[in-house]
Amino acid sequence: MQISFCPARSLVRSSMDANTNSGSSARAERKQQEKAKIIQREKQRQTVKTISRLLQKAEGERTQEDRALLQEHQDTVQELSRRQSRRSLLKRKQEEVFDDAENLKAKVKQLAEELQQAKHVVLYTGAGISTAASIPDYRGPNGVWTQLQKGRSVSASDLSRAEPTLTHMCIWMLHKVKMVCDSCSPAREFIRLFDVTERTALHRHGTGRLCPHCRVELRDTIVHFGERGTLEQPLNWKGAAEAAQRADLILCLGSSLKVLKKYSCLWCMNRPANKRPKLYIVNLQWTPKDNLATLKIHGKCDAVMGLLMEELGLEIPVYNRSQDPIFSLAKPLSTQEQKSHTREEIAPPSALEDTSQDAQGEATAVQGGWFGRGYAKARRKKKTV
Repeated sequence: MQISFCPARSLVRSSMDANTNSGSSARAERKQQEKAKIIQREKQRQTVKTISRLLQKAEGERTQEDRALLQEHQDTVQELSRRQSRRSLLKRKQEEVFDDAENLKAKVKQLAEELQQAKHVVLYTGAGISTAASIPDYRGPNGVWTQLQKGRSVSASDLSRAEPTLTHMCIWMLHKVKMVCDSCSPAREFIRLFDVTERTALHRHGTGRLCPHCRVELRDTIVHFGERGTLEQPLNWKGAAEAAQRADLILCLGSSLKVLKKYSCLWCMNRPANKRPKLYIVNLQWTPKDNLATLKIHGKCDAVMGLLMEELGLEIPVYNRSQDPIFSLAKPLSTQEQKSHTREEIAPPSALEDTSQDAQGEATAVQGGWFGRGYAKARRKKKTV
């Protein structure tokens, strides 16, 4: 019997065996490295936990072993101290501060004098001017973003039943007597009797309805959460920038200014100090423009504006729904657009008389729109990165 032998086939088999062994060895090595990394991370977590616990002890309660551990892990001690400082700073920025009655009145008196002397006044308003109408703000203690960051659900506000606050009416009167700029109206906008942000969200501003003149999709006028500084042209950007350039006084009401701060042309703070507009901020919390403000007034918008109108000798008009111009200015939907939204419309006076307040029902959780959906989407994206 003869046995044949093929050296070439043997070499191939040997090569395959070597490659298999090499691949297995590489996988084992990678697994070993990953395991080492996991162990190292767990060790670091335990170290941080231990050092954090020791730092919470009073100095006199620490043992010699405790002090030795703290000395050995100085880098961890410093990092934990930095974290604590950042947390404390953030907490202070979120706290609401109130001026006492005497100080508040003195500040408003100064604001009134400046308003009377100013030639071009620009107002920047935030969600804080609407809290008195039971519409939540964003970053206050009970604000939308604050609640969502804590993992709490946010109930929807029925905007169709909200009425202008005292601050809104004061602004209307200041505009009527020509104490604030009135020359920055957009070229074309469509006012609706309902919340138009039902389909819009982060980086998605199309409402699904078209301009009847040019057939281009209409956009909302909201800077959604996560878009600060990224929107190239919010509503009537050109008009707002031109008004800011002429301003010699800027009054900010109820805004954290965390969005507006990104748009430098709205502030003109790149000018010499004596040529900048005077900046007055009315807000209970810290804002990123506080250090540039001529005066920071810590008070609720309605309280401040009420005192301001008193100082200016102006009567605060009472809101009358039957005279609200929104009903005449609102653009009705076309027949094809009637089912393009599910939001409640602002009810005219006659409709309100026929509707009982008890029929409002319980507030429901937010399902998107001017807050909620954009934020949730951004949070999910951040978690997956």
